[in-house]
Amino acid sequence: MTRVLALISAGIDSPVAAWKMKQLGLEVIGIHFSNEPLAFSSPREKTIEICRHLHIPKLYIVKHGVLVQAELMRKCDNKMRCVLCRRMMLRVSEQIAKKENCDFLLTGENLGQVASQTLENMTVAASAVKIPILRPLLCNDKQEIVDVGKKIGTYQLSVEAASCCNAVPKMPVTKAHLARIENEESKIDVDNIVKEAIATAQVMDLEDEV
Repeated sequence: MTRVLALISAGIDSPVAAWKMKQLGLEVIGIHFSNEPLAFSSPREKTIEICRHLHIPKLYIVKHGVLVQAELMRKCDNKMRCVLCRRMMLRVSEQIAKKENCDFLLTGENLGQVASQTLENMTVAASAVKIPILRPLLCNDKQEIVDVGKKIGTYQLSVEAASCCNAVPKMPVTKAHLARIENEESKIDVDNIVKEAIATAQVMDLEDEV
């Protein structure tokens, strides 16, 4: 069976993306990037609930706010933070995927919904990894995603978790250039941050609960 690692949050989109892949017969495990203390704990708690609801048997919780976001805020250009953040998420996810024998990463990205989800930004973000990335919601209308979320019972959990990341810049870049992003990344120790994020990740075995 094809196995995928889903980047999953308490937002509306990623739970729907995970559900769609499960409907196609793929085995899905989850990884959640917690932005605490730059966000409240409710997104992490609701993500766990969502994974249980979707019968996702295992969830990795990464200390993203402490290890990645804080470092980016200290050392990198604010405008590029969303793309830099996404590249770090994908790097960590790629390594976890290898550990879990996953063939793909899975995201709930939807074209143009937020600043990080333009074609240019997604292309630059994805260039940080070699593993293929599945984006089943890429061209869906937002209302279509909301309707599916309501149908499968994740929408209400997502709404209850409503909490924005406080690290999002006021004017994020929407057309990132790889050379400029890589220049910003040279200001941080990417490899060690990724290693620490993996080493300190909480692994939740939900298999007995599903």
